Amino acid sequence: MMFENNVWTFKTDYPSFLYCRDILIDLISRFPLNQQEAIKLINTRWAHIEEIIEGDITYHELPKFWSSDMYWGRDSRWWKQGNERDSYNLPELKPYRPDIETTYELWEPLNNSLTDSEYVDDYVFVDNREINELIEHQLIIGQYNKTWEVTSKNYREALKLLHEYKGWGTYFELY
Repeated sequence: MMFENNVWTFKTDYPSFLYCRDILIDLISRFPLNQQEAIKLINTRWAHIEEIIEGDITYHELPKFWSSDMYWGRDSRWWKQGNERDSYNLPELKPYRPDIETTYELWEPLNNSLTDSEYVDDYVFVDNREINELIEHQLIIGQYNKTWEVTSKNYREALKLLHEYKGWGTYFELY
């Protein structure tokens, strides 16, 4: 069943809507982009796609892959770092968002059962200045409660602390 939304220019089911939102959150958390810029970047990149549904080939990559690929571009070889970039004669990448002390908040749904709504979300973890805009863009559906917050120098460090807090094991990034 397709999920109606006014954010993406392509159709999605609800899990794919959340997957694209995770890419958006990664874009605004790692790179110097606001939500409008990140939404435009996602819509531009996937303008040729009619729909993304759960299980689509898009899911073969993590949201971090897509956010990096969208921000730096397909041909940038963004996964190559340091000396490896030099050996391939690749230009320097545009910067990440600067490291500054930022408060990240964990928002979890008040009700995880399908009785109140057919749409249930696991959680949202984002810079605390972004939560209201996510709600305004209707990227967070239902009733949420802030359950935890952490101040960290960047998103990657905040994710490590979130994994520790939730007992999910050690956080690491493939790229």
